[in-house]
Amino acid sequence: MVLMLQFSVSVDEEYEPEAPIFGDNLLVERAVRMATSMSMPHAALASYARWWQLEYWLRELVYVELRAKYGLEWGGHVRAGVGRQAQDAAYTHMEAADTENPLAYLDYSQLIQVIESEWNLFEPSLMNQTVWKGRQEELARIRHRIGHIRTPHTDDLSRLDQTLRDLERGTYIALATYNMRRQPDLAKNGDPVTLGWLGEAHPTAKRLIRHAEDQYEVSIRLTVSQRPWATWPDDLSNAPGIIWHCDFFLRRRWIDARAFWNSDELLLTKYYLIHMLADGPHQVGFSFSAADDPELISDAIGETFDAVLSASRWTQLSDERYQELDRRARSVDYRLKASSPWNVVNDQTLPISNFGSGGGVESMPRWR
Repeated sequence: MVLMLQFSVSVDEEYEPEAPIFGDNLLVERAVRMATSMSMPHAALASYARWWQLEYWLRELVYVELRAKYGLEWGGHVRAGVGRQAQDAAYTHMEAADTENPLAYLDYSQLIQVIESEWNLFEPSLMNQTVWKGRQEELARIRHRIGHIRTPHTDDLSRLDQTLRDLERGTYIALATYNMRRQPDLAKNGDPVTLGWLGEAHPTAKRLIRHAEDQYEVSIRLTVSQRPWATWPDDLSNAPGIIWHCDFFLRRRWIDARAFWNSDELLLTKYYLIHMLADGPHQVGFSFSAADDPELISDAIGETFDAVLSASRWTQLSDERYQELDRRARSVDYRLKASSPWNVVNDQTLPISNFGSGGGVESMPRWR
């Protein structure tokens, strides 16, 4: 995630990191410095970094759009990597944050095939389809050079920079629409999630909403967002392209997102979850695909509410502890997002550069 997206940077500014690029990770710093001081061309390291940004972002995008359209059935559309994933599962001592993500096991060419087979989901977030397909020929050559540790072409870095600049507009649309949320109208929507939580008809809502506010100073907010390719449905039940967002505001309480994720209190929630968003220790959010069973989503929200109250703590946080909790929440699982653009980018974060490659977005783009 370190080299993926640089957000909230004005398009008129050069990006200047406030801290050493490797932080306090001496192992990483030593490896990079030794490699580049001996035989590794600096241009190769730069190309790898830009490629990481590109491919990592595409996998993130594919996950969200497939999850939003197909709900729990999304994995059936990325079956090509199942064999590799099964082989990896035996090496439990080497598990990584994306071990359970089938997209992480696709070759780049297979990832592109998924995108092209579902092009209507990705067009608002990428570029003109003819341009996109043409660009893949050059990108494949660069990917081959990286994969086979070949010396980069002198134009590889500039080609990658140009591709990232061309993706700025679509990336902003994908991220901002995730965070452009509205509250369902209780008078117009009769789905189980709206009735259960805004109408407080769900048993857990009846039991906890006011109790949590009065006794814990914890409040809940339920909203929905619409993916850029989706049309607004008449009924929020089983609605592809609509995402439920359930946010908890802890005020004086706080939560250790890493420990919370690894606990046994989110078993049902994890199954239906798109993301858990850790916006600092005092706010935690959960997103679900409205394409899934609304009754079960409503139940998952109830489980999450109980779990948040149980896991939250009411003690004073030092600045150092606050920063430590934020760092601990990173690179835990591909669904847990901390200090991520999925947490931050919205229709107010303009101007912005998502990749720091010389491009950016200065005004709200249109996609419909």
